[in-house]
Amino acid sequence: MLSDSSLSDFTVDTLLSLLETSEASFIAGLTLSHQILTFENTIVALTDEVEKSCYLAAHTKAPRAPQLQLLEEWCLNNDLKKFRRKLRVDPDVFTSLVRKLENHPVFSNNSHNPQLPVSVQLTIFLNGVSHYGNGATMEDVAEWAGVSIGTVYNCYCRVMIALLQLHDDVIHFDPMEPEDQQERDRAKQWVESCSCPEWRGGFMCVDRSPFNLFQKPGWHGEGFYDCKSHYSLSAQVCSILWLGHDILTIVKVVILPHNLRIVDYMIGVPGSLHDSNVFSRTCIYGHPEMFLGADEWIWADSAYPSLPWCVVPFKRSSMELMPNAHKIFNQHLSKVRI
Repeated sequence: MLSDSSLSDFTVDTLLSLLETSEASFIAGLTLSHQILTFENTIVALTDEVEKSCYLAAHTKAPRAPQLQLLEEWCLNNDLKKFRRKLRVDPDVFTSLVRKLENHPVFSNNSHNPQLPVSVQLTIFLNGVSHYGNGATMEDVAEWAGVSIGTVYNCYCRVMIALLQLHDDVIHFDPMEPEDQQERDRAKQWVESCSCPEWRGGFMCVDRSPFNLFQKPGWHGEGFYDCKSHYSLSAQVCSILWLGHDILTIVKVVILPHNLRIVDYMIGVPGSLHDSNVFSRTCIYGHPEMFLGADEWIWADSAYPSLPWCVVPFKRSSMELMPNAHKIFNQHLSKVRI
């Protein structure tokens, strides 16, 4: 009986001890599980913060070395070649564009951080659109202008919005309007001064200038391969001749070269199309009476069709020599057109 009693006492003490140990372990386990859950929640919260962050590393400002002051220096030194190389316009044309754009509401805001001057925004825009490839990247323009990439993007958007809203005010030509009649008379005087009175009726000119693409387009790329071994978009310009200015050839477009007013244009067709094909898509080709009178015409090169209102040079035959009279005619036509 004693041995049984001792065994019974031992068993009870042991069970009580085990129960106390189990309870302590259970409480410790609950505490550890809570700590693990809290740690996991912290990791998830930190992951969310990292994903929402703009930068995973410290943001360093890009180096800025603006070269805008060179434009003013080139103007003062009358170094227009360098000015045109950067902006593709003359200083007086640039000043005229600034006057037309500076009052547009897109260049004003209520922010405490004012926008750049309109002249600077236009400079950034012209520098970007007058180049292509690596020279036209926003990083390159930003380094040249000494601004951020976001500022370059904003300048592009604002200037383009302002220019597009000026489209109908600038791109037009109505022979019945007094202002356009004066432009036409000036052009005729210039043609007469460099040729003869009988040629004064030819006061417009059409030519082609391609917009080169940076690389071969992914869709129908071969259709953009032009005769100069470039991938390009074809554009046509028909310009009004004026004293002091040669014919301005831009795209297949009708423009006033002395103030760069575009009258009619055709742009966006693949560069592989022939000039005469692109020219046939312009408004002046379909409705020449809207631009020209009975004794008026435009000048063109030999790639264009010979029409009653479109005068082209004589073409050289592969079978026989060109007559001297045709050579003289072509030479004088080139003096007017080129």
